[in-house]
Amino acid sequence: MVCALLIGCATGLHEERPSPGQSAVISGVVIRNELPYPVMDVMIEVPATGGFAGCGNILPSSECRNTFQDRDYRLNALLIRWAEHGQPHQTDPFNLELPSSASPGDAFHVEVVIFAPGQAGARLVDAKAESVRSR
Repeated sequence: MVCALLIGCATGLHEERPSPGQSAVISGVVIRNELPYPVMDVMIEVPATGGFAGCGNILPSSECRNTFQDRDYRLNALLIRWAEHGQPHQTDPFNLELPSSASPGDAFHVEVVIFAPGQAGARLVDAKAESVRSR
């Protein structure tokens, strides 16, 4: 239902083949808007490679989900861009860490949460657990 309300979801997270032990397999993104108003043009970008994924419009207290063919991610720095009330915001570049429970072959989703005005964060979550998670 949320996807029917979204305008313009896009993905392009594409990375070169990583070296063993320094990568993760990404199979989707979840972007949550915990604000009481919509956010627009949310983009997750990996400047080192040009990889990106995003959603155009996320309503208050809702989320955008997008899955795609598995992509290798070298754990390069990423940043998040979005707009609130027409004003652009972005995080500084930061690195995601593999969860301590990660095993070779596990697939992850990048979970982004816009949790306060002008503030967002992200983490890797197990794709299997995320697919059954309800909010």
